[in-house]
Amino acid sequence: MKRFRKIAIYTLAAALLGVSSCESPLKDFNLQISTEVIEHYVTLRVVDTDGQNVNGVSVALVSGDTQDIYNMDGYKDFKLTDNLITLGVDPKRTPTANNPIRFRVQFTASGYNTQTVPVAITDASAGIQTVVLTQPSEVPDGAEQVVENVELGTDGSTTAETTVELPSASGAGDMTLTIPSGTQFRDENGTVITGTNVQIVVTSIDADNEEAVVLLPGGDLRSDEVVLEDGSTTAGTFSPAAVADIKMLVNGIHVRQFSQPLVVSMPVPANYVSPITGQPLAAGTAFQIFSNSGDGVWRFEQNSTVTGSAAAGFRVSFAIDHLTFFMAAEFSAVCVVARVINFSGDWMSNGTTAPILVEALWGGKVIFTGDYSINTTNNSISLMNLPLTGVTIVVRNAAGNILEQGPLAACGEVTSMRLPNPGDATATTSTLQLYVRCPGQTTVITLLPTFQMFYRESGTTEFKYLGSVDNGFLRTSMLKTDGTKYDFKAIWGERMKIVNDHTVNEDNTATVGIQPGDIIGTKAGATNLAILTEECNKL
Repeated sequence: MKRFRKIAIYTLAAALLGVSSCESPLKDFNLQISTEVIEHYVTLRVVDTDGQNVNGVSVALVSGDTQDIYNMDGYKDFKLTDNLITLGVDPKRTPTANNPIRFRVQFTASGYNTQTVPVAITDASAGIQTVVLTQPSEVPDGAEQVVENVELGTDGSTTAETTVELPSASGAGDMTLTIPSGTQFRDENGTVITGTNVQIVVTSIDADNEEAVVLLPGGDLRSDEVVLEDGSTTAGTFSPAAVADIKMLVNGIHVRQFSQPLVVSMPVPANYVSPITGQPLAAGTAFQIFSNSGDGVWRFEQNSTVTGSAAAGFRVSFAIDHLTFFMAAEFSAVCVVARVINFSGDWMSNGTTAPILVEALWGGKVIFTGDYSINTTNNSISLMNLPLTGVTIVVRNAAGNILEQGPLAACGEVTSMRLPNPGDATATTSTLQLYVRCPGQTTVITLLPTFQMFYRESGTTEFKYLGSVDNGFLRTSMLKTDGTKYDFKAIWGERMKIVNDHTVNEDNTATVGIQPGDIIGTKAGATNLAILTEECNKL
């Protein structure tokens, strides 16, 4: 395993040993270097559909530039701390908007569907991106599901034509799956599965509902790997008109193929408007049908033309010969480089940091959401896999209120957005300045690792994002200084620290150490000292 921090320090020490002197070459030498050897990284937050932590999550890098990705301590050891994992780029590589570092991360946990997500890192902030793990039995808002059992003959075939029907999650009408008489069901090897009945599970997914989108492979309307009609592969974004997940089991064995095609018919909402042409839905509108077997790759299957009318309802129908997710959608190729957004605002002038939520909308659908911490020195973010045109950016504050919105600049151009104060402009600004005094030392260290800070009012349950603490410093207007007590949660690398019932003043300067006046914590002091000693030994 490779550790960057010690390699960098040892290289410096070797250079200094060449000094000819009886005294230590480090006497009166005060070296100021950043502790952040890994400068470019992304943070992923993994939760369930209720926003709660998932136990026992395993993390694996499965494809892409994985050889250059490490944890923030410089190891190839990837695991969640609380519900976060931060993945950094080898400092020998410098990612840019035109040359991002791309890779895929897979999350698995017992009782949950495996989720594989594409990730990209540039030299602008990638923020905190949320990955939602779903359970096979979950049916969130924005989804409808039906489970039916159909009897089979002795040869494993249906004895009569069967139609499975359920209300569409979009509310546009009923979705149907028609299985012809005499259909046999096969496993992934094409072998007929025999049994007394086949269990059919059909789920209709409303892609306009963000809670339901998490059911899709990758949990996203964007994909870094889409196989098109001509066989080429590209990244892109979908504007779905209808989505369904169809599963079948015979004797507990998953069905993958059939002896003859089945027919799927899905209603399309009459208010659908094409994000590509701007035209409303009409009979004759063509959608592409894509499938995804759960491996993260969407594959073109066929084209399907809309039938019906606004009065009678619009539908798309198509035949299938295998089981998977099916999506009737319009597809747009995306900008191959990162889209950079620069933020500015008068409130940044005193060094205030603020958390913001950034959404990207295309065709009225939210296709991306990310949490960011911005200030005057860290005011740029990067977004990946967004359509070439027609994207709107919406910026919200921590309370969910819209601060600004506007069009995303063309591919290759920078978008500039000026934001009003994300916090309460009338609130007191408080400063958190943290120093560290290593055991046995008299001076303090002012260059500290950057870490993520979360907070909540004591007595409440949900931690909210306060921002990124850069080198031990954070200036914020998010906290009250009227005696309100807060719980704070700090996460850096593989460590987490929670401080409960803490009041905030305008100036919250503190030094971590064991000298008089230093703080080491009132709980688990020995553990805190051990952590402090270990971290100091790395410097």
